Amino acid sequence: MSNLLLRIITGIIGVSLIIAGIVFSSWTFALIFLGIMILTLREFYGLIVASGNTPFKIWGSFFSVCLFILVHLASAGIIDTKYLWILPSLLVICFMFALYKQKTHHPIISLGLTLFGVIYIAFPMSMSNLIVFKNESYQYALIIGVLIAQWANDSGAYFVGKSMGRTKLFESVSPNKTWEGTIGGTLISLGVIYIWSLYFTDLTTIEWLGLSIIVSVFGSYGDLIESLFKRHLAIKDSGSVLPGHGGFLDRFDGLLFALPFVTLYLMVIT
Repeated sequence: MSNLLLRIITGIIGVSLIIAGIVFSSWTFALIFLGIMILTLREFYGLIVASGNTPFKIWGSFFSVCLFILVHLASAGIIDTKYLWILPSLLVICFMFALYKQKTHHPIISLGLTLFGVIYIAFPMSMSNLIVFKNESYQYALIIGVLIAQWANDSGAYFVGKSMGRTKLFESVSPNKTWEGTIGGTLISLGVIYIWSLYFTDLTTIEWLGLSIIVSVFGSYGDLIESLFKRHLAIKDSGSVLPGHGGFLDRFDGLLFALPFVTLYLMVIT
């Protein structure tokens, strides 16, 4: 089976499962995004360990899960937002790990890399809860629109870049990415989201197109940033769990970078 066919089959299965879970209920949405976050964070910390460093993986994963769950429950109106103040106390515990692990870990490096994983992965994934809840009511169209915009941009950039890519976008970081692919991906994302806007009126057509541009631009930056990490770690893919796509970090790198900007955009316009 060719890599392209494997990529397409894996993509269809993955997209179907994610969208079905998001549509089914807020709880299945939470399970899916929590699972993606945990697996992505696991891959990230694995890369850090492979580079010879020792992050506090257990604490980083525990704090990230607490962060996602508390933000989800607060956004849904199940708990009062005052319970979010638990998080700063949990954050400080990381420094206690450094105290007790100083004989086996470089305290400053381990702290920095552990918190980096939380900021890079857990915070953006937790922000997805702010997108799906409006006035404590679950609405899935926006987050699916974000995902569709990201997937359309990724697929468009891949196929346009393969077929007509000539001008390198950021050769020192990712030699295969081109301006033609990036522009093509953005245009395809705009086209797909325009069709989406005809059926889902949570935003106006112009607002949907603005969201698509934000996802395409910052999603592309997210992809480049992960390529920068992999280049400095001298690896090709962050993992191999997704046939034809690499790992979860490879698949969701653009989304991680786009989600904070999408959240800000939606808070401004709605």
